[in-house]
Amino acid sequence: MIGSGVSGIAAVREIGAEVPGAHVTWLSADTEAGGLWNASSTCARVYDSLFLNTSRRQSTFHGTRIPVDPWIEFVHHSIYATYLAEVAADCRGVDRRWGHRVTSVSRHADGGWRVAWRDADGHADAACFAAVIDATGRNAEPRWPGVAVDPEPSYEYRHSAAYRNAAPYRGRNVLVVGNGASAVDIACELVGVASGVTVSVRTPKWHLPKMMFGRPVDRSAEGLLGRFPGARRLTAAVAEFVVRKVLGPYPTYGLGVPPSPLAASTPVLNDHFLGDLSHGRIAVRGPVVELGRTAVRFADGEAAFDAVIAATGFRERAVHLPGDVQELLGTGGLGLALEAPGRPALFLMNRFRCGDAAVRCAEVQAAAIGRALRRGQALRPGPLPRPVAPGARITAGVLRGAYAAYQ
Repeated sequence: MIGSGVSGIAAVREIGAEVPGAHVTWLSADTEAGGLWNASSTCARVYDSLFLNTSRRQSTFHGTRIPVDPWIEFVHHSIYATYLAEVAADCRGVDRRWGHRVTSVSRHADGGWRVAWRDADGHADAACFAAVIDATGRNAEPRWPGVAVDPEPSYEYRHSAAYRNAAPYRGRNVLVVGNGASAVDIACELVGVASGVTVSVRTPKWHLPKMMFGRPVDRSAEGLLGRFPGARRLTAAVAEFVVRKVLGPYPTYGLGVPPSPLAASTPVLNDHFLGDLSHGRIAVRGPVVELGRTAVRFADGEAAFDAVIAATGFRERAVHLPGDVQELLGTGGLGLALEAPGRPALFLMNRFRCGDAAVRCAEVQAAAIGRALRRGQALRPGPLPRPVAPGARITAGVLRGAYAAYQ
């Protein structure tokens, strides 16, 4: 098992339940569990004010709970990191080798997999395994805007991965490139200290408050209605109608109309963004065309800024995996499959953006892997699930259907 974030924890829990007596070696470059949510992690993606965008109930592993007051629906990242560490600590009977960075995974002559790693002191070691689960995920390296950038801009230019709080931007005019969850969170936080805040939008998204009618929006499909065929489509259609009536047309906030229906999209949840737009605290510009030396050129003009923050996401960089697997992941060719073609028993988790809480997708993937390991064979479905279409919303329900071939 490689990785101690949400997917890694889900896999170890599932193996413990499905494959009793299995010998599990748990490798992680970090010394504490949590992955992206662990502020001390080598791949931490948290900033001081970050709260979960998924509700408490949706963000917990089966059979566990986050110990907070029942009226708290969205928890701070530090609380969630503590929760993940406690769940990981409850995974018994595994050989933990944390603080050990995996350097390579290669096919062994006997058909298994050879995994090599180094500890914190640089000492190298390796072992062979019947199966390997890689849960290092897809958020390893910042993705920058795909535009021309002057080598010596007069403004500060950095990625949101380096953002921790708004203090360094006090009194400055700031551009945030992107309108996803991190971009919106950062822009709203900057409103309190910056002299000006602008967001650059390439593809319009659905923007919703976290709570509607006294319930978290990610729990709107729960209850009796969700048990009937077609109910989710009906619920999504009703939800989109309600959103349009309650929030009004997005162009009234200066935003474009989302190109896909709500049911096929992963909405951005924030309680302040639309209000900040309507009060003029955040300005909206079109896509960035060029980051010049003294000004930023947009599709709809240009403007000068003191700082530019690229909140444009992350990309795959699993350099320890076989070269052909890295290439497949880099092109998105894996799709929803859990194994690369010709690489049985090398399971790859969290290689797409989950449209639900990450725990929900992780548990479905872990269950499919657990079934395969219980039977002592690799997953060999007929056709592998198709690659993920750009912008498609992948939920736990979608995964259950895709992995029916893995039964």
